Amino acid sequence: MKTKIGYFAITDAWTPAECLQQAVAAEKTGFDSLWVEDHLIAMPGGTDCNFAWTVMSSALQATKKVPFITGVTAPIMRYHPAIVAQAFATMAAMYPGRAGIGVGTGEPPNEMAVYGGEWPSNNARLEMLEEAITVMNRLWTSDKPISQNGKFYTLRNAVLLTRPKEKVPVYVSAIGPRAADLAGRLGDHLITLANNPPYVREELLPAFEAGARAAGKDPSTMERVGHFSYLYDPDQVIKPEQIQQDAGTIQGGAMAKAFASGVISIFTSAEDFIKKIEEMKGMGYTHIAIGNVSSTLEKASRVPSYEAPSLKIWKEVLPHVR
Repeated sequence: MKTKIGYFAITDAWTPAECLQQAVAAEKTGFDSLWVEDHLIAMPGGTDCNFAWTVMSSALQATKKVPFITGVTAPIMRYHPAIVAQAFATMAAMYPGRAGIGVGTGEPPNEMAVYGGEWPSNNARLEMLEEAITVMNRLWTSDKPISQNGKFYTLRNAVLLTRPKEKVPVYVSAIGPRAADLAGRLGDHLITLANNPPYVREELLPAFEAGARAAGKDPSTMERVGHFSYLYDPDQVIKPEQIQQDAGTIQGGAMAKAFASGVISIFTSAEDFIKKIEEMKGMGYTHIAIGNVSSTLEKASRVPSYEAPSLKIWKEVLPHVR
């Protein structure tokens, strides 16, 4: 499977217009996919926080062929899974083969801002996610109304009259093996921030593959997406200790094993990008989705976001990592 390289339009770092401009520029640069965060509350250090689905639908209209995926949407608390299913069915119907969704169990700042009660445990949120994916898949594939009294979600004669010809591809986020197993069983692909090579190779990906096989799928046809973010600093202005790593908002028992380094890297040259991508490929990732959080450095220079050095550098990088 050819390694795909994807570009995140970081809604926490750029304005909606800048995200749109970057998406158009990223497609022209040669990226294989576009991604967007789905947050209500900006991650640490964020300067913006715009609505992912609006950015995504606008970018699908403004671009020509590149697929666009959320990384990730939590269809369990802030959103009802039926609403998520409808939104992405509509985008997929309008832009065939180009709209995908990443799903996960969410992070406290985003979900608890609009959700009452206590933050559910990891196990409870995984149960919610499993039921939510099942609801979404049923709505995407049924032409008859669906009713159910689930453990977490209720449907009363719910039906999607607007549906794409092909089911929306689902990328399931996982840090731990249990979530990776769920990704293999119910998802089409895996997405993760995990960057500890032995853990990824020996625990996370094998759990994903086992889940896929248990569901009768061929794991070799399913993508393993590794995600990280970068700050491009060729003048070496930023020190590592100044970076606010957003992995602190993710909670789970696998955290200690999943990360060998922070999820935000500082790059000063094209060689730094190439080295990091080759490292990710060596872990077994077949699709690498990369977020650009260089906005604080570059906005001061008043360079348009689509001409930002942190995006233009990819013209030097992409030919060497495929």
